[in-house]
Order: sequence, then C-alpha cells, then structure tokens
Amino acid sequence: MNLAFAHARSETTQLLRIPAYWVSTIAFPIVMLLLFGRRSSDDGPERLLAGFAAMAVLGVAFFQFGLGVAADRMFQWETYLRTLPAGAGTRLFARLLSALCFTAFTVAAVGLVASLAFDASIPVWRWVLLVTGLLLGGIPFALLGVTLGYWLPPRAALPVANLVFLPLAIGGSLWARPSADIPREADVASQLLPTRSWIEILDPIATGDGSIPPHHVAALASWTALFGALAWWGFRRDEGERFR
Repeated sequence: MNLAFAHARSETTQLLRIPAYWVSTIAFPIVMLLLFGRRSSDDGPERLLAGFAAMAVLGVAFFQFGLGVAADRMFQWETYLRTLPAGAGTRLFARLLSALCFTAFTVAAVGLVASLAFDASIPVWRWVLLVTGLLLGGIPFALLGVTLGYWLPPRAALPVANLVFLPLAIGGSLWARPSADIPREADVASQLLPTRSWIEILDPIATGDGSIPPHHVAALASWTALFGALAWWGFRRDEGERFR
C-alpha cells in the first residue's frame, strides 16, 4: 500500500508540472457545459450537472489512463518499473489514486459553474451520493482507458481515444436526454452503451426523481468485468513482448 501511495504521489507531481494537461482537463468539460448547456437546460440543471460531471470523469479516465499508459510504454523507465517488486495491480491502483485527485477538482469546477450559470442546487447528502456514483461508475471507463493504452500503438492512442470518447459522451446521452422524436433504433443503440447505463444511474441521484434502475447497474458491472479482463490481457500481452 505504501508503494501505491508513493507511486501515486510521483504520478500526480509529474502531471501537475504539465499545466497543459491539468488546465485542459479541468477546462474542457466547463467549456462544453457553457457551450451546449443552454441547449439541454430543459432537462433540468441537476441533470445537466450530473451529465457534464460524468463527461469530466470520462475525460480523466480516457486521457490520463489511455494516453498515459500508451505514452509510458515508449520509455525505458516503464520497462525498468516492470522489474521492480511493485506489481501491475499496485501501479494501476496508484494511477487510480492520482486520477482521483484530478477528478475531484474537475467535478467540483463543473458543479460550481453549473450552480452559478444554471442554478443547479443539490443537497449535501445527494452530492455525496452523486460523487460516489461518479467515482464508482468511472471505474469501467478507467479500465477501458487502460485497455486502449496497452492494445494501441502510442501514436494511435490519441486519435482512437477521441473516436471512442465522443460517441460514448454523445451517444450515451451525457450532454442531453434523448428527445422523444429520435428513432427507436437510435435509442436502443444508446441503451447498449456503458455511458447510457451510467447516466441512468446518476440521473435519479442528482434529481431525486425515481429510483436507480437495477438492470443498468448490472449492465455497468458487466462492462467493468469486460474492460478489466481486456486491460489485464493487454498488460500481459505487452509484458510478453517486452520480456520475451
């Protein structure tokens, strides 16, 4: 555990020394909220807050994990780390802790802007539940980011991450609830996305309306298991290529 905290501190310090990373990480969901929030404000400010906060977590998961893992594979330092006693689980947990720091700041910034610009108001106890749902629900997407980082060549990680990120955010209805006049096939396709299951869980937490659909909880758990297996497979595959 001490190794994980030490590695997380090192990872966080390195990223804080790159303002282009953490400024853009915090600014991106805020800019998207200000640009597109008015169009979807009819959904309610609390729902708006939940959707763009989820997009903020999704961005950290994809670009810190996916691009971070892919970039690390280019350096000999990563090969050296593989020879140390700290296993893959320890370093993955350290990445999660580091990502948690940036996620907390990003979600707080989105919440502040949503409350000032759109009058979003969530009681403290529901904030606790919402943050819990954001963090737990972000785990499968962090694992998906790790999967992309280990399975893709480093130069392909960024364009592919963008290609996956945008359809998940838009198709999963993080920006706005699907309108009633969309084709049934499009709504069915949206229901199959992990981000749609995530927002269907976050919606009742943020708004206080309705209950959490258990089938979406089961779907998100299944996605977590799938992405976890692919991430582990990718790690073992990359390790085999390095030390064969």
